Amino acid sequence: MKKFGLCLLVLCLLLLVGCGPQGASEPKTSGENYAVITDDRGKAVTLPQKPQRVVVLSTSLLNFADALDGSLVGRAAIKSEDAALPEKYKDVPDVGPVYSVSLEKVTALGPDVVIGSTDHHEKLAAQLEDSGIPVILLRTKTYDDVKHNLDVMGKVYGKEKEAAAVDEKLDTEIKAITDAVPKEGQRIAIIHATPSAVSLELPTSIAGGIADLLHLQNIAAAPAGSENNRIPYSMESLVEANPDVIFLTSMGSSDKIEKRIKGDIESNPAWASLKAVQSGRFYILPERYFLLNPGLDYPKAVGYMANLVYPGVIPHE
Repeated sequence: MKKFGLCLLVLCLLLLVGCGPQGASEPKTSGENYAVITDDRGKAVTLPQKPQRVVVLSTSLLNFADALDGSLVGRAAIKSEDAALPEKYKDVPDVGPVYSVSLEKVTALGPDVVIGSTDHHEKLAAQLEDSGIPVILLRTKTYDDVKHNLDVMGKVYGKEKEAAAVDEKLDTEIKAITDAVPKEGQRIAIIHATPSAVSLELPTSIAGGIADLLHLQNIAAAPAGSENNRIPYSMESLVEANPDVIFLTSMGSSDKIEKRIKGDIESNPAWASLKAVQSGRFYILPERYFLLNPGLDYPKAVGYMANLVYPGVIPHE
């Protein structure tokens, strides 16, 4: 009986404690951080508070912020005709183009986080961090990068569930395409042309990653441990590989590029000997999908390439 009375007393005390002021037993410490995010430099970036003044320096990341209805106080200037600026950010101050962001313009905005690209903003990040501004640098090449970037933006804005929903939608749309094409794809080459050089794109490039999703066999392979997106090109190696399909990526007007390439093909017997050229399977890939990261348009980019290799397999814009 005494044991029963003791248990009853303990139970009453517990109930009294439970009815005390909410949060009294677990006070929130002032030292808690809002989030710690590891970026693509491998750096743990601490955000003390939920960001209210976000600056995005990469055009491809603007769409991620837009998809989560995230607010911005600054953004990169849009210079490419193929890169669309979300309507809600048209009046947001720009801080210069991706390749030459103004440090002064960024700091003048008083950001509590800056989100940029590992390709272009390493030096700028160091300068901003010296001023106490947190910087998250992200890589934007493959589809896995796209998913990771969306997840990071979800953490920045406190919208992880919304980001996960967009992730799932992208996965579903891309799977519908990849399930519709053969599992053993055709052999391809992806040529990248600039005014000064020609190279072959690897599976780590944007176009190469999309080809990989479609099970296409890229004739270009990276040396072990290489982090490059392209390797040197030679006509001899292309003739030897003799791919079923050849894609071309290049900055600038596709009409002008196509005219120049056709001229080169007509004047070079080696080009004319290629299976892809003989069968009319030489395609110029649009910049908006295959040089600029397609971001939330990744399913459209995958569908675009799928239809070139397997005409009519997937509706696309």
